Amino acid sequence: MAVIAAGVYLAFDGGPDASGPGGAGIGPYDEIVLRGARVVGERAGLGKVIALRSAAGSWRDAESSSSGSDQLETGRGDIRISAGDGQVLVRFADDEVAGQTSVPDLGPFAAVVVGTHEVHGDEQTLAVRVSRISPWQLTDRAGASFQGATKEALIFVTKGLPAPRGARQIAAAPEPRAMPQESTPPAEAEPSVWVERTKAAPNIYISRPDPKR
Repeated sequence: MAVIAAGVYLAFDGGPDASGPGGAGIGPYDEIVLRGARVVGERAGLGKVIALRSAAGSWRDAESSSSGSDQLETGRGDIRISAGDGQVLVRFADDEVAGQTSVPDLGPFAAVVVGTHEVHGDEQTLAVRVSRISPWQLTDRAGASFQGATKEALIFVTKGLPAPRGARQIAAAPEPRAMPQESTPPAEAEPSVWVERTKAAPNIYISRPDPKR
């Protein structure tokens, strides 16, 4: 009997997987992050793209897939996250805002299935969305205070893995650009005032002839 290493695994629901002992799927990874049209597996702080979603909405293995149309047709619509003999926790993340309360982890679950419009953990609906490019909207499974909140990314970890220090930032929000300050024109110098100096009368010495003696 094959021993399944600890960690989270990705599998294509309803189809064969790329690899993995005991049919667990692709892995193990410390965590698997699903955001947009790609899935990244992270191990020891290093991330690797392990699955891609085609324009038709199907998922395929990133390593063995090609750009041919035959690969697009054989892709699968759902992906399944499991933890071998362990259990899976689901975390929601996006652009974090300082002071914002993080959504608590959901789970543990034996497996989590991510479809086009829904995320299910052991048949419980955790989040929904209206299209493939829309953010995930949390259901009441996250609690009344978080119901209806939207998040961009899903993070899957094994139960017992400590949460990362600080708030995870999937995509840094662009900082607002400071408006250029209008340069203050230099103060105009006061017009020069010509002060006419008082002209002193010149002292003219007139030599007078001496009277005739």
